[in-house]
Amino acid sequence: MALDFITLNGLAILVVAIAAFIAVYYFLKVAKYLIVNSIVGLILLFISNIVIGMLNMGFSVDINWVSILICAVGGIPGVIIVILLGLLNVPLVPL
Repeated sequence: MALDFITLNGLAILVVAIAAFIAVYYFLKVAKYLIVNSIVGLILLFISNIVIGMLNMGFSVDINWVSILICAVGGIPGVIIVILLGLLNVPLVPL
């Protein structure tokens, strides 16, 4: 009787450990994608600001914590949104 209880506990712990390992694996896989996307977005924001400033295109992309947050969360689409808002002269100012 005691052997069955120990075996069931060991089996339950093994199942929980495998499930936790799988959950951590998929979380890190998604987190890696989000981190790379954020870094690429921030780099593109700074590069686009330099290029727009060098070409004197008639508008500017303000770099503040709102635009950095949009680019960090949105990545490349976030950079496109910030550039389009700068082109339309919509200020990205904190409330």
